[in-house]
Amino acid sequence: MGVFGKFFDGFRTLVGIRQVRQLAPAREKPSVGSSLVRDQLRLRVKYALDDELWRWLASKGWRPMPLHNNRRRYKVVPEKVFIKLAGADLAEREELDARLSKFATLESDGPAPTE
Repeated sequence: MGVFGKFFDGFRTLVGIRQVRQLAPAREKPSVGSSLVRDQLRLRVKYALDDELWRWLASKGWRPMPLHNNRRRYKVVPEKVFIKLAGADLAEREELDARLSKFATLESDGPAPTE
């Protein structure tokens, strides 16, 4: 992106004319190494997802997102949380999801919930 593009991008942010993107439909299960995003959170898939976990993540709004050309800034969800989500039962997943949602709305870039 050139200097003009960066200026225009900053101007759009300053004026507040950004458009909220629609949630893409859930597709097939993402591969290891891809990134899942929801709101301002990014979750890196470091282990294979089982079908049940992927359906749950997709129902909560997590979508695969190619990040190579993405300028958005996301808060990174630690690997520990991903491991806990993968091994948790439904009630524990819901509790972790609530904590992640709360973390996403925080203004500071403090650490993500790990328990």
